[in-house]
Amino acid sequence: MGKKDDSLSKSGKSKSDACVEKGMWTTPPAVVTNLVFTPQTSGAMTFHMVGCSGDPKRTGPGLAVGGGMASQIANPVSPAVTPSFFYHLGDIAYPTSGTTMSGDLWNTQFYNQYKAYKNASGPLPIFAIPGNHDGNVGSKPYPPDQDTDGEIYHYMQNMCGTAGVVSPDNQSGSGLTESTVPYVYWRLDTPLAWIIGLYTNVANGGILDDPSQYKDPTQGPQYGWLVDQLTWCKQQNAGGTPRAILLALHYPPYNGTIDFLQRGDPTLGKSPGASNAQPIGNVLQSAFTEAGQLPDAIFCAHAHLYQRITIAYPGASDSISQQIPCFIVGCGGHTQLEQMASECSTGTSKNFPAAPFDLFKQGTPPKTLSVPQNSYGKGTVTIEAYFDGSNQANQPYGFLTVTLTAGSGSTHPTLVCQFYTTPCDSNGNPVNPNTVTLTDSCTLDLTTHLLTQQGVS
Repeated sequence: MGKKDDSLSKSGKSKSDACVEKGMWTTPPAVVTNLVFTPQTSGAMTFHMVGCSGDPKRTGPGLAVGGGMASQIANPVSPAVTPSFFYHLGDIAYPTSGTTMSGDLWNTQFYNQYKAYKNASGPLPIFAIPGNHDGNVGSKPYPPDQDTDGEIYHYMQNMCGTAGVVSPDNQSGSGLTESTVPYVYWRLDTPLAWIIGLYTNVANGGILDDPSQYKDPTQGPQYGWLVDQLTWCKQQNAGGTPRAILLALHYPPYNGTIDFLQRGDPTLGKSPGASNAQPIGNVLQSAFTEAGQLPDAIFCAHAHLYQRITIAYPGASDSISQQIPCFIVGCGGHTQLEQMASECSTGTSKNFPAAPFDLFKQGTPPKTLSVPQNSYGKGTVTIEAYFDGSNQANQPYGFLTVTLTAGSGSTHPTLVCQFYTTPCDSNGNPVNPNTVTLTDSCTLDLTTHLLTQQGVS
């Protein structure tokens, strides 16, 4: 594995600075944080997930991914049923270098990109959490509705909008109206799952709350909200038919890329109070422990590639008590895709491990990131599969198709996650136009909380 490179360049800066994000972070106060959605299907529910889909220069990969998702609306592939919605994992639109966000960029990177995401009745709902490129502020102070040159203004307008209203950013003619997501962190209530969406702000590695105000990250308002949501879901499941508990956040808590040592460390960022921040994986684990509830699966983006990771918690007698699949799906269209072995300075590691590999034994996690554990001891974090931009001529852009089944009788409810690719070359041109390929898959038994299938045979 590569090692952290802290040597100085001629400018006097660390070579690893290239990996460290220096953006501002923002979190307005919460008001309403849940939205109820009932799909037309029953007994099973399918939806799509992907992040990092915007690109101000090349639209080809994003259009290929959007078209691939749209093709499954009329022709779902078993075990999927007709998709009910698309849940975006953040970084919806990106400004061009050195400029501020504009409605034209949102129109190109979002509305036009998903113009075909509809059925005979019209556009399907698109929900989202903001990524770091959706959360930057412009030159004006809050409130966000006055920050017209900031990314957060357009996110709030288009995602936390008004039902039935076509956004002024939408010039595509798609008919898609503003989404009514209640807030930047929020809970989606469906008949088969609760999806808890977090806002990990605009800070290196991701944070939930202002580290200059909350030196202890477990005292912040979003952290408290997360604990409340997990506790509420636990209570609901105890008193009725259990639903899956899914967690979505933009910054990944675990990441197998070699630069995760720097990119996952919030203390390296430039946010006020950054020295107080903890890796987001540690903060999530504290919330899981405090609530006494683990999520069934975790979905994130930020890294521009695909990874499937398994978080395994120990049980009695060296058994595994629970496995949590964790996905990084940041291959929605932003070019170029990253390489797992890319170092923070120049070049790539020649000793990068093949999947599967243990993040804490063979990978390069931040030094302060702890191995997840429960009352039985330390667990494991395994990078099971990844698809990155190593082949410039065939880059695996793609999306996740998520299917939940209710189960009946002796048949357990399941969560099936399938990764489909729509490869493009380095210029953003589709390699196999209008073709989607099943590239990775896993099935989680929602009763035993163990994986029953991994990979594509």
